[in-house]
Amino acid sequence: MNINGYINMSALLRIRYISTHYLLLLLLLVPVSCPIAAQSLHIDSKGYALGQLSGVHRERAGNRAIRGDILLGHEGNFTLNRQQVEQQPSGFIANPWSFCFEDDRYDELEKLVGSYVVLEYKTPRKSALLSCSAINELIHIYPVSQRRLLNQTQFVTDELGLHNEVSSGVEFGVITNVIESEERNRRYSLTLQVGNSGNQFRHFNTMDPDLFYFAVECLKMAVNVRIHYIEQFSKGLHYDGGTILYVWKVEILGRGVN
Repeated sequence: MNINGYINMSALLRIRYISTHYLLLLLLLVPVSCPIAAQSLHIDSKGYALGQLSGVHRERAGNRAIRGDILLGHEGNFTLNRQQVEQQPSGFIANPWSFCFEDDRYDELEKLVGSYVVLEYKTPRKSALLSCSAINELIHIYPVSQRRLLNQTQFVTDELGLHNEVSSGVEFGVITNVIESEERNRRYSLTLQVGNSGNQFRHFNTMDPDLFYFAVECLKMAVNVRIHYIEQFSKGLHYDGGTILYVWKVEILGRGVN
């Protein structure tokens, strides 16, 4: 073999060596990157909702998945039709607020239609309920507790956002939704029906799990509250044009829903 043959053979071996190492590197990277991407698309959350159970509906004959609707807060009204509700982005709050459950609980919920209730729910719903148009799966439902009392009438937190403050304020109303999102870092949010009735809602966030649980108790009792908040710039999820509202104090004022 002449010198050119040795050179060509050596170059070929180097190419095969480099290609093999690139292939091994790709095989190592693929199993790591895929689960991370899949995990980022899947967000579990659980929450509570307060309102008047306005109806339960079997959307298709023979379907085991049933849809329920509640009017959030006190004396809420229908603001959107079914098609408009389904077109709203995830996290959007409006009346009616919908959930789904299996038909073996139909009789239980039918008896509560017209009553003010508290719902415990989770997302995403299980596969047996995928045919339901609502994304929230019912866990528990029970009437508003009129006898429930708290020794504590207010909660103040020191855990606030890390961004610059824009403004601050106070809102009055009834807490209608409280949500815990199970991401890499847990997020807590709540929705307030502003005033004594109607369909005006404001969305707030907190990083304090203790304030979250206090808000849950306020929701279960259906009490009027004052929410003190600060508005801050946010680089993540936001509702009010690039800012986010953080709760720093919740005060109980009295019974809001009977």
